[in-house]
Amino acid sequence: MFERFTSEARAAAVNGSEEARLLGHPAVGAAHLLLGVAVGSGRAAATLCAAGATPEALRTALAETVDVPTPRRPDPDALRSLGIELEEVRRRAEDAFGPGALERTRAAGGAPCASTPRFGPDGKKSLELALRVALSLGDRRIVAGHVAIGACMSDDRVLEAVLRRCGTTPAAVAARVRTVLAAPERATG
Repeated sequence: MFERFTSEARAAAVNGSEEARLLGHPAVGAAHLLLGVAVGSGRAAATLCAAGATPEALRTALAETVDVPTPRRPDPDALRSLGIELEEVRRRAEDAFGPGALERTRAAGGAPCASTPRFGPDGKKSLELALRVALSLGDRRIVAGHVAIGACMSDDRVLEAVLRRCGTTPAAVAARVRTVLAAPERATG
């Protein structure tokens, strides 16, 4: 499906994934994809900002809406009962890979940084809906605006809560983006 995505739409998906990682979220959802569109520079991003869904507002609302699980620390006594000395493992890992090798890195705000998060069910559904939106509008390529509309159509509760915190709704955002997609691009110069 990604072969139909324009570079702007691909960037939205990549940016959404990176935003999820920086927030310490385990999966990319519809709200992360919308944030990925908002951090872009195209017409869809400008439309989101005009609706109050700026990158900063979306990021803050996501951080306040999604609970990040606290990573569990290994229990030294439980490991010792299995014949594993945690301090010895830590020492060997640091000897081989450097100081702090077993410590998780942290993003701004202290959220744990995981590897690139996978697309969750709402993220996948958003991308599928973006394709359907593009096809319904007679477009052969998927642009960032289609991704935004797909995210808004996903019925994701997190996205709904995030947009409400931004002072809007998924339906209102989708309608605004549809209007922009329907309007011809003005020549710049």
